Amino acid sequence: MQRVDITGSTAQALRRNDTAARIVVGRTDIELYGDTTLSALLKRQPGISVAGGEVRMRGLGAGYTQLLINGEPAPQGMSIDAISPELIERVEILRTASAEYSAQAMAGSINVILRKGSRAQRDLKLGIENLQGVAGPSATMQSADRNGALSYGLAATLSDTGFRNTPGTTERVEGPAALRTFAELNASHQTKLNLAPRVNWTLANGDTLAWKNLLDLYRTSSHGDSRETTIYGASTAYPDSDWNALSHTAFLRSGVTWTHLVGADGKLSVNLGYDYNHRNTDYAFHGASAGGAPLFTRAVTSNADDDSLTTSGKYLTRLREAHSLAIGWDGADTRRSEMRRQDDSTAKGAAPGQLLQEYEARVRRIALFVQDEWDVTARLQAYLGLRWEALDTRTDGALLAAVQNRSSVFSPVAQMMWKLPNQERDQVRLALARTYKAPPTRDLLPRRYTINNDNGPTNPDVQGNPDLRPELAWGLDAAYESYFGKEGSVSVSAYARRIRDVTVQRLFEQNGSWVTTPFNGGKAKVAGIEFDARFPLGAWPVDMRANASRNWSRLDAVPGPDNRLGAQIPFSANIGMDYHPAGALTLGFNAGVQTGGMVRISGNLVSYTGVTRTLDGYALWKFDSKSRLRVSLLNVLHQDQLQGSFYADNGYSTARTSSTPGRAGIRAVYERQL
Repeated sequence: MQRVDITGSTAQALRRNDTAARIVVGRTDIELYGDTTLSALLKRQPGISVAGGEVRMRGLGAGYTQLLINGEPAPQGMSIDAISPELIERVEILRTASAEYSAQAMAGSINVILRKGSRAQRDLKLGIENLQGVAGPSATMQSADRNGALSYGLAATLSDTGFRNTPGTTERVEGPAALRTFAELNASHQTKLNLAPRVNWTLANGDTLAWKNLLDLYRTSSHGDSRETTIYGASTAYPDSDWNALSHTAFLRSGVTWTHLVGADGKLSVNLGYDYNHRNTDYAFHGASAGGAPLFTRAVTSNADDDSLTTSGKYLTRLREAHSLAIGWDGADTRRSEMRRQDDSTAKGAAPGQLLQEYEARVRRIALFVQDEWDVTARLQAYLGLRWEALDTRTDGALLAAVQNRSSVFSPVAQMMWKLPNQERDQVRLALARTYKAPPTRDLLPRRYTINNDNGPTNPDVQGNPDLRPELAWGLDAAYESYFGKEGSVSVSAYARRIRDVTVQRLFEQNGSWVTTPFNGGKAKVAGIEFDARFPLGAWPVDMRANASRNWSRLDAVPGPDNRLGAQIPFSANIGMDYHPAGALTLGFNAGVQTGGMVRISGNLVSYTGVTRTLDGYALWKFDSKSRLRVSLLNVLHQDQLQGSFYADNGYSTARTSSTPGRAGIRAVYERQL
């Protein structure tokens, strides 16, 4: 049977007809630039920004943006780039919460839907890239088939990537006065294997069983050095230093879903799953004098394990033709254990200290929900939902008495979509929801992450806090959408959030070392507007797209100005074009900008991030119906990345600024249907 790929307006239809506001990124957009990371793909989407590899909605990271995999919360600590884009069927960007999914979505949710492999398929992709000064190959295989009632598939990606950065840092201190510069190197090399096997079985009575798995294996080797030049004043303890690290990471998500039809209009689905995330790292630091004489060595061995048992279920039925009612549950029992051993020694053989830290955190979560999608009239759709979610956290360790916190949250959700009178293509959305953000387990552990050299208020140690409580918020979302032609759409949306028990950072000095730790401190207000447009350019074979978002926030516990929440990104925008004539060649580009600026962390500490400008382009050659070549030029502007931290208090001040040179990249991917 001839293979048929369905593209076009499928994603737009999902966005237009769903009561909940969402943006759907389908396979066509996923493949556009041949991205090897999900963050690179998402940074071009409306309302999405990326800072330090962290994907943010409404400019907010640090847990305010929720990551879902097939509708279930991703394991804590999992990077969004752990999922290869080749394993993904589509990505749903959800602006507001729903009762069915976790309510931990203050900024919104990104739901990654993995490929199901229900049809016969055999694809192969071979790629080579040079990004951030390091070249690396990649290979992807997609295989799926069906045998009677059984369908199965396997997606696999093997890649070898890395980066090499050479930031330059300047540090100015007053009281006592000193001026120092640092020439630094940070390099990393990562080998990664992604596997996603899946099996679907239709039973004789019509029930179905689905077994889905996601396995990620990493090996990361990193190294770096720092060479200090003292202009005046005292130098740091180790003006000449280097470090090496080797880590292994294994992540597994496995789940079985049973689906049973109940009567003519009912369906029951039950899921049982297991998550496992293991990381071990060996780290070594060597400090020397300006002349290169060895002074100090630090060796650290650490490991962290996260494992979770999860369960969820939903009963869905149709009532009186106008109501789609769903009731269900989901829960998880998550345990995180950490061990860190630190051994210090001097050049004379003395051992100034040994530190052994062992902690364990356990988080139990249970949630019940009910929701009703109601077709009030032919032009008015409503969504009413209620979710109750309870958390029980317990933290203990070798040097810590057990600390336990319990909390529960009722999260009502109301959404409405109204198609305007006499306007078949214009509609208005309105949503009200209560959401929350639970502290990640790593922030509950009082383990100290130490700075090896030049500890200070702008370069402090980091420590968790077992007494953290969840943040709670009420949020309002509104949007106007207009659809025209076959593929054209324009939307303008706005949002507002009021948050309490906000997690902020407390900076203090302890035994001569500066330390920062999170704590619950006060309230915050967040608001913003967003614009998104996609349309063909008249009779030309050109598709245009443009989006922009402006965000504001104010944190009550920190004096202004610039007291933004979670180092919120104020403004981001993209403009892109795809040119697809009748021939075998397709061309396209995307230009983006993301602002930063000053952010006040506390009354005495301010951070700064420079503006980021990007320009990416691609060319696609279709040789025949089964093979094609995609070439992408990335970060063509190769703009330097600027960052800074500034502290002043009682006659003492320090300013630390750094500039990391940007690099342009190139990627080539050959794709073949077998």
